[in-house]
Amino acid sequence: MSMRYGDLIQFEPIESVIQLLDANRPSEAKKLVSTYVISDDMAARIAKLMIPQLSFDEAVDHMGVLIVGNYGTGKSHLMSVLSLVAEDAAYVPLIQHPKVAEAAESIAGKFKVHRIEISSQMSLRDIITQQLELFLEKHGVSYTFPPADKVTNNKAAFEEMMAAFAEVHPNHGVLLVVDEFLDYLRSRRDHDLVLDLSFLREIGEVTKHLRFRFVAGVQEAIFDSSRFQHVADSLRRVKDRFTQVLLARQDVSFVVAERLLKKSADQQNKIRAYLTPFAKFYGSMNERMDEYVRLFPVHPDYIGTFERLVFTEKRGALVTLRDQIQAILDDNVPEDRPGLIGYDKFWDTVKSNQVLRADPNIGPVLKVSEVLTERVTKAFTRPAYRPMALRIIDGLSVHRLTTGGDIYVPVGPTAEELRDTLCLFQPGIEDMGGDPEADLLSQVQTVLRETLKTVNGQFISKAPDTEQYYLDLKKDVDYDAQIEKRAETLSDDTLDRAYYSAIRQLMERTDEASYVTGHQIWQYQVEWQDHRVERDGYLFFGAPNDRPTAQPERDFYIYFIQPFEPPRFRDDHKPDEVFFRLKGLDDAIRRHLSFYAAAQDLASTASGGAKSIYLDKAKDALRDMSKWLQEKQMTAYEVTYQGKAKTLQEWTKGISLRDKARLGPEERINFRDVVNVISGLALNNQFADVAPEYPTFSALVTESNRRQLVGNALRALAGGNRTKDAVVILDGLEMLDGDRIEPTRSRYAQEVLSRLKTKGHGQVLNRAELLSGDTDVEHFAPVKFRLEPDLLVTVLSGLVYAGDIVLAITGDKIDSGKLPLLAERSLDELKQFKHVEVPKEINVAILRSLFEILDLPPGLAQQTTQGSDEPVKRLQEEVSKLTRRVLSATTDMQGRLSFWGQPLLREEEIADWRSKLDAIKDFSESLAPYNTVGKLKNLRIGSDDIAAQKKNLEILGTVERMLELVGELGSTASYLSQAEMMLSSDHEWVKQAQDNRKELLDKLAADRTAQHTAEYRQMLGQLKKGYIAAYTTQHSKARLGVAEDKTKAAMQKDPRLVSMRALAGVSLLPTNQLTSFEERLDKLRSCASLVDSELAASPVCPHCNFRPANEQGDMLPAANVLKQLDDELDRLLENWVRTLVENLEDPIIQSNFELLKETYREIVSGFAKSGRLPDMVTPEFIAAIQEALSGLEKITVTGEDIKQALLQGGSPATPEDLRKRFETLLNNRCKGKDMTKLRFVVE
Repeated sequence: MSMRYGDLIQFEPIESVIQLLDANRPSEAKKLVSTYVISDDMAARIAKLMIPQLSFDEAVDHMGVLIVGNYGTGKSHLMSVLSLVAEDAAYVPLIQHPKVAEAAESIAGKFKVHRIEISSQMSLRDIITQQLELFLEKHGVSYTFPPADKVTNNKAAFEEMMAAFAEVHPNHGVLLVVDEFLDYLRSRRDHDLVLDLSFLREIGEVTKHLRFRFVAGVQEAIFDSSRFQHVADSLRRVKDRFTQVLLARQDVSFVVAERLLKKSADQQNKIRAYLTPFAKFYGSMNERMDEYVRLFPVHPDYIGTFERLVFTEKRGALVTLRDQIQAILDDNVPEDRPGLIGYDKFWDTVKSNQVLRADPNIGPVLKVSEVLTERVTKAFTRPAYRPMALRIIDGLSVHRLTTGGDIYVPVGPTAEELRDTLCLFQPGIEDMGGDPEADLLSQVQTVLRETLKTVNGQFISKAPDTEQYYLDLKKDVDYDAQIEKRAETLSDDTLDRAYYSAIRQLMERTDEASYVTGHQIWQYQVEWQDHRVERDGYLFFGAPNDRPTAQPERDFYIYFIQPFEPPRFRDDHKPDEVFFRLKGLDDAIRRHLSFYAAAQDLASTASGGAKSIYLDKAKDALRDMSKWLQEKQMTAYEVTYQGKAKTLQEWTKGISLRDKARLGPEERINFRDVVNVISGLALNNQFADVAPEYPTFSALVTESNRRQLVGNALRALAGGNRTKDAVVILDGLEMLDGDRIEPTRSRYAQEVLSRLKTKGHGQVLNRAELLSGDTDVEHFAPVKFRLEPDLLVTVLSGLVYAGDIVLAITGDKIDSGKLPLLAERSLDELKQFKHVEVPKEINVAILRSLFEILDLPPGLAQQTTQGSDEPVKRLQEEVSKLTRRVLSATTDMQGRLSFWGQPLLREEEIADWRSKLDAIKDFSESLAPYNTVGKLKNLRIGSDDIAAQKKNLEILGTVERMLELVGELGSTASYLSQAEMMLSSDHEWVKQAQDNRKELLDKLAADRTAQHTAEYRQMLGQLKKGYIAAYTTQHSKARLGVAEDKTKAAMQKDPRLVSMRALAGVSLLPTNQLTSFEERLDKLRSCASLVDSELAASPVCPHCNFRPANEQGDMLPAANVLKQLDDELDRLLENWVRTLVENLEDPIIQSNFELLKETYREIVSGFAKSGRLPDMVTPEFIAAIQEALSGLEKITVTGEDIKQALLQGGSPATPEDLRKRFETLLNNRCKGKDMTKLRFVVE
């Protein structure tokens, strides 16, 4: 049965708009108080926040009151109710909430009230004072406020006013209630607004001590509003004297539920039953079902949306909902979908309001929404889904008005939020069979995709990171038309600025501040192709008129002249100036350039999304310009040098721009590369004229890599690795001779030495005598070499390396003995060196002593004074050898100074000798840098150093001799150590070896020089011979010879042993005796191959691995053992035969003979009678014996079993104890068995 909406709610219409001034009419007053619906939450705020502020209670810090609520939230209604109660206590019983009524008693009838709505352009002071004067006159009080220009403090005026009021009305206060206050504040200009806010602050302050109260209604919390950020300081002072009471969404919801949509319990049950089947399709309907029922048919999120709306609709939420509900009261509630009014329905209200169309924050949304609606209505690809698509468009349109006033911000609801907040539904979705919630979400996503497809991706955007959908209003503006319109009005000067802005990008100057403030001038580098180095100069966007502003002067000046409004200047044809002029201005470049300029101009005045679009358009235009310049640059640009003008194409005849720009096969040449190459070609001769003897480098030296290259060169001179970077600089400065560093070959080094020489003996060459020019542009020999300070420092460091000079820097002097300082000190510090000076003379006496301890001819020292290189060469060879000796000895000393299993040195001796070897190593390494005669002048060692190293060298000799002894005799000692373990410890040879070892080690401990190696060699040799003899003797005894080996082989095939192996099949026999016998026979090993030479190489037989110490217990001669085994074999076989015969003679066994088959009975009877085995023990014989004895049970007992049984109960024991213990063992083993058939076998 169908239901109408009117059947499910008790609809009570409300006033369209309540005006504050309605409270002045007695006919309306009672209705206003009695119809004001108050929730518990709202009642608490009124009773605890508002009424105490209005009261005369002195304990309260009284302030002004602002009631904050959007249009239609009941703000004016609340102010009307409170002001009426304050005016007349008779209204208190009409208040609909008991808590509010109780609290209102404190203010009831205690005020004279004046209500006003502000819409004037007068100042706030003028409006308030004028209104108060009218109010006072009406109530019989005579008072006039002084003019504003006569007042320094308005508080005094209010005090006088209230004093005059109190004389007439001593028991009353004044309550001023103001509506439409926010609209008034918004209309004020900045300066006027500051004055108004200052007066408002004073009003808040006078309420503190006077019986004057002020209440105003505003649509938003002005203290937190972005609209008033420009007067934030003034607002902050006002905020301290005002309290805000917020009318929240739940307050509106309460009014809607209690006034517009009141329901009986029966109606609520019907609504719940109606909505429940749909709840499974939505995320939170089940959880919020009470809220859905209470507000039906309004969706709960509709009211929340009203709160976020930013627009000037005066009707408000309550009135809008009233009209929408009234329109459907007679409609049937749909059965195939949830019949809820979502916030998308509000879009109908917006569309029908012509005032809203003029609002700049609503008009653009309306425009886009109408286009979307039209396109979806006419061209939606899936008509069945069109109603949902149109609802989504309306919903997104409303949502676009809820984003804080910025209708371009890229935020919106997700598909899931649209589904839930609009209660979107598609009949038939319940038949899909999946999860209902997920199925409906998939349907909504499909509709969104189809909508985007219908409008070709325009007007609606999806944020990729949040999956939010929103109306994208930026897609609805023809920005290109706006740009083209602006482009038509651009001046030549604006186009020139745009041209420079583009060239700045293309010349890669965007991140770099200009060199001269207020001018577009940059310090710039161009490659001097012939020398593979960048030169420093200036890049000008402008003409030479500005040249004097760029100081100091540098090597070149490149000018880009304005193409549209070029300045007047005189070209003096200077060799350091190059001019670039854009001459080929065709329509395309003019269009790109004007488009770029116009887009930039529009972006400068735009904001938000529009600004971003204009900037993107400008980037596109710049890209088009760059492409045009890339393609047309060679013909469009004219380059002038010394009065000769040619196109870029003409400048490049006969050369490869790509090669000159040093580009790889995959790299593209860009605008800046072309400018640099052409400038370098034009200026090539100028660079050569200015610096005719400047270095030529093997790799390009640039401003960016220069510090690294020079740093690596200095580190190479300081003793570090000679990298490719270092070679580039050192080779360019002519300081390399093949792989050797030879600084004196360099013409730059020779110039330094020449200048130093002319200074005379003992004089220094100051920095200022080497470098000249301004602080930022200094050069060495500027007319000839024009070397920069960093290259000069490299030359000077090379001369220090060669020992030709000493470089004085702050706090130190660097000579060839302090080369590491070249790497440790910064390049900037080295560049600020103080002076250079000549090194000291060579100390011949010290050098002679040094040569002597290194076993070099002392006379070589004298040759160094004559400039001979031979002594230096010999010294370095010896130093290199010494270093290798020390490293070898140090490495070997710890692990190899051990002899015959004993260390030759104590730990403290090792530590002491190692420290002395380390001292030699340090000494030899310190001599390595002195590889030229010049460097020997800076030799930093004294006679005490040489004396100390002489002793250390003696230690080195001792270590080497001991290592040599260990190396020669160590293998023999190691052999003897192993040999000791081969023989038994009580062997006579072992005792002799131990005595000899002690004697030898004692001699080595006393003789650290290891001078008696021959004696030690002889002793060890004799000992080794003795061992070989002793081992051979024992080996011959322990192993079978050839004849014995044959005997052993024959025994293993002996008929007796074969018979026993067959008899082992009889379970009664002790087979372990056979196993033991065969093991001992097998253990007898044969070895007749050992010779003395094999024993000399290894102390153990390589054939049989005989180790006497391990076999000592069995050291009977092997031949004797073989004879014993032969005898034992007779005894074993005899015992086995006797055991069989005795058991077969047992009467019990014999009684079973009749049971045997005839052949078995004959075999057993014959064997029992004769007591002898047949010549061949056949399987049939074994089977017959086994079957005859099968009634017997074998019990095996080991010797350990018997021992454990007899020791049970402890030892010693009496004969009786032992007898009982043995009987216990027998009884335990025989338990439950026929004792007459048991046979014990002791193993």
